[in-house]
Amino acid sequence: MAISNLQLIVRKTRQDLFKGKQNLLITVTVLLFCMLSIGIGFTRYTDTFSKVKEYRKEVRESWEHRPDKHPHRMAHYGYLVFRIGHPLNIFDNGLDDYLGNVIFLEAHKQNTANLSEAGSSGILVRFGAFTSAFILQSIVPLIILFLGFGLIVQERENATLKIISVQGASGRDLILGKILGLWQFSLFFLLPVIPVVFLAALVTEATDWVDIFTRLLFLLPGYMIYYFFICTLTVVVSANSKTTSSALISLIGFWLLFIIVLPKGIQFAAQNLYPAPSRIAFETNLEKDILKAGDSHNPDDPHFKKIKDSLLAHYKVQTTNELPFNYGGFVMKEGEKISSQIYIRHQKELQDIYNKQQRLTDISGLINPAIAIKNFSMMATGTDFFSYTQFQKQAEDYRYQMAQHLNDLQIEHISNIKPEKGGPPAIIGKDNWKKFPDFRYQYASVFDSIREQIISFVALIIWLAVCIIFIEVSGRKLKLI
Repeated sequence: MAISNLQLIVRKTRQDLFKGKQNLLITVTVLLFCMLSIGIGFTRYTDTFSKVKEYRKEVRESWEHRPDKHPHRMAHYGYLVFRIGHPLNIFDNGLDDYLGNVIFLEAHKQNTANLSEAGSSGILVRFGAFTSAFILQSIVPLIILFLGFGLIVQERENATLKIISVQGASGRDLILGKILGLWQFSLFFLLPVIPVVFLAALVTEATDWVDIFTRLLFLLPGYMIYYFFICTLTVVVSANSKTTSSALISLIGFWLLFIIVLPKGIQFAAQNLYPAPSRIAFETNLEKDILKAGDSHNPDDPHFKKIKDSLLAHYKVQTTNELPFNYGGFVMKEGEKISSQIYIRHQKELQDIYNKQQRLTDISGLINPAIAIKNFSMMATGTDFFSYTQFQKQAEDYRYQMAQHLNDLQIEHISNIKPEKGGPPAIIGKDNWKKFPDFRYQYASVFDSIREQIISFVALIIWLAVCIIFIEVSGRKLKLI
């Protein structure tokens, strides 16, 4: 009998919500805005993707068609690598607009990523992007609150709550039935969006369908849990309010707290608790440490003088010109190794600061479901900070391999004896440039992202458990009059 009552309440609540013409109009309008945002995101993404492909080709052709040169000159000629966001960026662009997309790679120096969307689009982008994720995370919850604030309190005001109870429905059935009915209605804002996002991302051909499908398999339950919490909060507040107006005011207060106040407050706290050095300060400290460790361009540097003396003693020669390999290339290779290790150490220290800021944000998801779903959504769509750091790591690995490859070419093919005036220059054939492979950026695995940022996933599970507790407690304490 209890199950039958629950089913009746769920069905009645859902039907009442669908009967309202204004509710259907709101649903259609929200879906149209979601589709519009997906269309805008798709157009922007495909345009960016085609330009990146064009620039990649241009950079590669320019590299391969460089004339015969000294390898070290090629190392300083440099190479441009590009980051293209995951195709699910069309649903949730996360941090992509605020992070650099291009890195110039060269010997002895590690450059930061530049040309972010925010940096080239003025201040408007800082107000937030028009994406489906923003609509589903911020606008739809507000709509749910307006649709459900009177589900219980209005029944009490109309004296129908007691009648329903007399017919055999328990307080728990009333609460859970209203929540499930509202939740099922709320899914109509979400469910049509997912297949459209899948098809749009698939058309981009930026990655395979398995990766996109797997990410959406994580994404969909995350939003479903988020909406279940919003519906639970709405009905529980309605059940514990004396009037419809007090229920609405309370729910709007919760929305402002979850969507606006807490996210901004946590962001401010994270930046002040774990301040990151400026770009100039970071690069200055890095340069100082490299000079302390050894300057490969300074022939009188103590570190490299020791290396020189040990090589001369090992090969039993008097000058570097007598060594069986190019001494300059050997020094450059050692200098590259030193500078790269120092850069990685400094980058790790900076990364630790950002990780602490991110961890504080992730932990705040335990007190704010809106932050939990926002972080989880970015993680699932590959637009989070972890995915960006993988690009940085891949770019640095490529830069180091390129520099050391060119140093090896110098060691093997360039003579120690400087060419005489009018003689053949110290160069190698341009065919060597083609042998070094192009940079291929690989998206971070969704499983690696979840493993690195498990707190957001756990937070959603905890909020689901909180919903169950709210339902049980509110059902027992439900006042019929």
